[in-house]
Amino acid sequence: MSIIASVYLKEGIIMSADSRITGTTTHTDGTKDRHTLSDNGQKLFLIKSESVGISSCGAQVIDGKTIADFIRIFEQEEVNDADTIETIAEKLRKYVVGKYQGDLIFHVCGYNDIKKCVYRIINDTLTLEADTQDHCGVIWNGESQVISNILTGANAIPIEWNFMQLKDGIDFAEFLIDITCKIHRFQTGLGTCGGPIDILLLTKGYTKWIRHKIINP
Repeated sequence: MSIIASVYLKEGIIMSADSRITGTTTHTDGTKDRHTLSDNGQKLFLIKSESVGISSCGAQVIDGKTIADFIRIFEQEEVNDADTIETIAEKLRKYVVGKYQGDLIFHVCGYNDIKKCVYRIINDTLTLEADTQDHCGVIWNGESQVISNILTGANAIPIEWNFMQLKDGIDFAEFLIDITCKIHRFQTGLGTCGGPIDILLLTKGYTKWIRHKIINP
């Protein structure tokens, strides 16, 4: 599994993701074990002339391709210069239907001119989570229990979303992924989140990789 989060503020959108890929081996005696395949999986992408961010959790092989290859082929085959973030999100929803087994979740984020847009795709359902300048908050998916406990549990931390500054949002997006990975490191059983944290910043005027294990390590 994975952990992805998208923080959306008045100044911009910050997307973050872990890098761990896990798998299951079935032995000749029928027993199964789960293990880490890689701590370098790419789950966060920038497409369409570097203006739309896509993050993914769930299935890491789709239609025989890695998720990274799958997203690049989707971009080449389906996305054109006239597309808005709205049309890209809907195209991605349609593109994945029938091409995978199991759960698959995407966050699709960016701007339509100065309009902030945060979409979530769960299997074949597309939901618009934020589409106004004043709508601030965070969405997360994957191994969600740690973040859910922090933000929505009985002792949830109160957050002043409307006053959170862009740099604070970057730190917060990293914190959510980092604490999830650390809890998974120390909990009983296989830690299904881990590896480097990728962070992408999108604003009305520019996009920037804050952290990227290959481009900006």
